[in-house]
Amino acid sequence: MQRSRALAALFILIVVLPSIAAAQVEHPIKLVDFQSAYGLPKGGYSLGMRIVPDGGVITGLRVGISDYVLAGVSYGASNVVGSGSPEWEDRIEFDIKLRIAEETDVIPEIAIGYDSRGYGRQLESGEYEKASPGIYVSAAKTLPFSEFWQAHAGLSRTLDEERAKPDIVFGASARLSQEFSVVAEYQWEMDRLEGDPEGTTGCLNFGLRWIFMEQLEVDIYFRNIVGPSGSPELNSRALGFAFYDSF
Repeated sequence: MQRSRALAALFILIVVLPSIAAAQVEHPIKLVDFQSAYGLPKGGYSLGMRIVPDGGVITGLRVGISDYVLAGVSYGASNVVGSGSPEWEDRIEFDIKLRIAEETDVIPEIAIGYDSRGYGRQLESGEYEKASPGIYVSAAKTLPFSEFWQAHAGLSRTLDEERAKPDIVFGASARLSQEFSVVAEYQWEMDRLEGDPEGTTGCLNFGLRWIFMEQLEVDIYFRNIVGPSGSPELNSRALGFAFYDSF
């Protein structure tokens, strides 16, 4: 009961919390599942919620500790939307990102970090069908033909012992207007199948983001668009909300 109330309270904060100051984020903190090299300014924060397949909900909070350090926590459950009892995750997940290089005309934005958030059903081991990124390095560079387009690349290694192999990520983000932007990522080896840790597959994710109100972002994600039968959340859709502000 307490968990349900906490989840409901966070939803209210994200969706209806009024604010006067404008705090839009110029570049995506995450693409779809993978962390980008960008963060939040010092004192900035975001409240997020993602509604995932099987009635699952993931909530999260991220705070810009400084212009170079971003920290966040997230918690979720499956079967929140629908009938029956929710299945709560065993632990709170967290992420931390350290920006080590600022983008210039030659050098890309570079960040290193750790992200324990996995996706899909939580397994008996406590891990997820789609393993968490774990330790990662991420880079982003604004493309020469437009200041509103960025190319992204990353390398990660999950700490899930049975699936601990390097994963490579390529992505792109583009702001189409003041309200709409798109993100895409391809994760190679990221969605290895349960029971087949040696299998190698690819995961293509795509997202459309809409700045609904100055600080409120609504996201629609199309996840694992390509993949073998049985891979986590194959051809699934997710709906996300994010609220941005500063202290």
